[in-house]
Amino acid sequence: MSEATEQTRKVFNAAWYVALFFLGFLVFFLFTFPYGVLKEAIVSEISQATCFTVRVKEMGPSFLVGMDASGVRITTADGSAQVEIKRIDASVSLLSLFVGQAKVNVELVSKNNGSLESSVSWSIWQLLVDKNYVPKNISLEAHDFELGGLVNVALHHVARTANDMIKDLLVQLIFQGNLSGRSEIRLAIDEPLQSTGNVELKIDKASLDLVNPTLVVAKQTFKRALIKASLQGGKLSLDNKSGFETQEIKADFRGSTALRNPFANSLLDFVIALKLEGTLKDNFGFILSVVGGNEGQLNYQITGTLARPAFQGNG
Repeated sequence: MSEATEQTRKVFNAAWYVALFFLGFLVFFLFTFPYGVLKEAIVSEISQATCFTVRVKEMGPSFLVGMDASGVRITTADGSAQVEIKRIDASVSLLSLFVGQAKVNVELVSKNNGSLESSVSWSIWQLLVDKNYVPKNISLEAHDFELGGLVNVALHHVARTANDMIKDLLVQLIFQGNLSGRSEIRLAIDEPLQSTGNVELKIDKASLDLVNPTLVVAKQTFKRALIKASLQGGKLSLDNKSGFETQEIKADFRGSTALRNPFANSLLDFVIALKLEGTLKDNFGFILSVVGGNEGQLNYQITGTLARPAFQGNG
């Protein structure tokens, strides 16, 4: 055996032993880490920050570097809204680290066994040197993921700081629906014109109900609930089919965002055209008039930049 071959074998063996040591240490760390203490700390922090009651049945390691939580329940203070998530799995991709990327994967499994998988990645140079935290890649894929509980809890959270005119209304709404679809966005931070991507997300079996015995309002059943967009040449454009529609609500979304460097200077140009009919118009049409609409109709414009958006409503 030549001297060069022997030297190569020794280097390979040394590298193998080092890798085996770190792998063994990693496995030991993952399975001896006090996840019970971590679970209580996370639950306490979330509860204090949101005023919601949070319960987690079990928490443990997720192979290779990650955390898995099962039996997650978030309930509002008055118990009127809650969301149950069967499992949450969050992990860091080791393979991506070897090619200079920091990638975080998160998977949620809803009570009906629907799934929502998302991943976000940055270049390590971008994070450590440029201090730029805008992701380079964002992906999301959903299959019949139960969305109702999350929306209802979010409505209660928003109601805490909402205008008095709509605060009570928000906590009386009950939404149901399952999210499906896929989105993939690739952002070229330094050259926005090279950014590409597609978004197509829809909500099936969707409905919206108002629990208020003093109002006669029909339960709204959605015949359209879709967000569809494409990103080409640094411009994110909404498809004309985007929006939602029930028997008494019609909301169409249109417009675009022109990406800029820095990302916060991206230009917004969106319009939400909202129209109420029937029992909703009779009971809530006046709210649209107060914020700039008329006779149950409102065109809500969003302009300015991502850092400093401007909002304006008109009929």
